[in-house]
This record gives sequence, C-alpha cells and structure tokens, in this order.
Amino acid sequence: MTNNNLEIKSNVNFSTLTTFKIGGPAKYFCEIKNSKDLKEAIDIAKELQKPYFILGNGSNLLVSDDGFDGLVIKIKNSEIKINDLGDFFEITVDAGVLLSQLLAKTLEIGAQGLEWATGIPGAIGGSIYGNAGAYGQSIGEAVEKVIALDPNTLKTKEFQKEECNFSYRHSIFKRNGLIILSAQLKLKKGDSETSRKIILNYIEQRKNKIPNYPSAGCVFKNIPLEKDSLKLLQKIPSEIVKGNKIPVGYLIEQCNLKGKKIGDAQISPLHANFIVNLGKATAKEVCQLIELCKQNVLEKYDIKIEEEIQYLGNFE
Repeated sequence: MTNNNLEIKSNVNFSTLTTFKIGGPAKYFCEIKNSKDLKEAIDIAKELQKPYFILGNGSNLLVSDDGFDGLVIKIKNSEIKINDLGDFFEITVDAGVLLSQLLAKTLEIGAQGLEWATGIPGAIGGSIYGNAGAYGQSIGEAVEKVIALDPNTLKTKEFQKEECNFSYRHSIFKRNGLIILSAQLKLKKGDSETSRKIILNYIEQRKNKIPNYPSAGCVFKNIPLEKDSLKLLQKIPSEIVKGNKIPVGYLIEQCNLKGKKIGDAQISPLHANFIVNLGKATAKEVCQLIELCKQNVLEKYDIKIEEEIQYLGNFE
C-alpha cells in the first residue's frame, strides 16, 4: 500500500524490528524521515481506525507474540547539526539518530559528555523518552531543549530542559503522548583522546557483564535509595549501592536466578538484570521469567521491582 510519499507495509515481523528479536507481526508498518511524513502516517492510522506506535531502534521493548494490531511508525530522520559556541558545542540531533552515531560525531569534533552511551543501542528519541543512561549519567543532563509533535493538533511544541521533567528513566514525554522529533544538546569541548580512553574503559567493563545474545537491555529499574527502600540496606552489603541506587541485578542474583531458563529465554549468567533470547524465545517465556524475578525478590527482600522495558501488544 502506498499513500502519497509513504509506503505502508503489511505484517512486518517484530523480530526484525527490535533488539530482542521477539514478537509477532505489525499489522501495518512505515518509515518516516521528517515531520511531514509523520503527520501523514498519523492521518493514515486514523483512516485505518487503528492505533499507532512510534518505534526508534527497537531497544528496551518487548512485543507480544500476537504482535500489534495497528500502524508501527519507525522514526528514520537522521540529521546532526553542530554549532561551535567556543567552550561548548550546541548539537541539534534528529530523533532517529542512533546514540552510537551521535557518540561517533562527538568524538570527531572533540565534544565530551556522552561517553557513557558506549554500546547502548537506542536512538535519540527513545533515549530522551526514557532518559536513558549508564554509569550514573543520563541523556537528560545534556539536553537543552526538545522539539515534539502533538499528534492531536499535528503542531510542534518546544520544551526547555526544565520542562522535560527528567528523572531516573523518566521524562514528561512518557506522560504527555507527544512524539519527539529532535533535540538540542549542549556538550563541553574536550580532548578526543581522553574521551576515547573513557570509552575503551566502558567497553572493557561491558565485555564482562553485557551478554552478546539479543536482549532489550536492563529489564528492571534499579532501586533509588528512598524511604521505602532504606530497609534493604540492612540485608545487602553497603558496597553494592551504586550512585544512590541498589542494583536490581544483584537482588535477582541473590535469589539464585542467574542463568535460569524458560524455553529459549534466559536470565543472563553474565548480568541478572538482562533476559536474553537464546534463539527462539517467545514473549510469553520472557514474561514468565520477569514474573519469577518479581516474585522471588518480593519474597526475599520485601520490595517490588519495576520494569524498565516497555510492553507492546496484548499480554493477557
């Protein structure tokens, strides 16, 4: 099906669209490269009387074995603009740009502040949506403003940093339903060689704990040290706490679940906050492991752990 500039495909399997390589078919699928395409895609979904889902690089996502009975809109805009401000770079980046592409560009120009993104497979739009981060840092720290589309009015809105409400794995875009088109980041000028050394160190760390099998990244959010979680400190060694957060991977490991398999889904033997697809895992099998982790951690530590991954489709 072709509608003006957009090619609408039917029954595209999600195993080709996500880093988990799991999920049934998308009823309809298209790729967009600009806001005009996006508005057109939203109009098509309305004409079809189907829901739509905005897809970046497909990381941090678990799709139902039944797939998604709607239009999947993959963001493919990919422009990066650099403005030299003396001590800083102002970088305007489209939502479809991969973090790895942006990191490579910052190395090229000598900008510092995104080294933590080494090895993270997400796109900018999804990274801002969930305030992605690692090693105690996050994308929200670098964001100056975000341009987003209101799907109801099809008009764009500009959000300054403070309006984005960034917090741990959260932004206002998780609540307001707006679609991120681009962002403006501000990064310090630095020494590319220093950045390379930091990146190589992160790569070495990831070798020992990030599995090579397909996954959605960390399944659960780490636990911030707050009133309800302080009781956990009596049950775990103090050195386990990292950046005022308790790693959920440690709690799952202490429940003796590391390496646990259901079908072809496995709690990674390398890092217990990763569930991996050994080849033919189903969403149902992954969900069973997720529930096993939640149940065991609740029983052992009397605390509820919360998923970081996003669900799409019918899981009833």
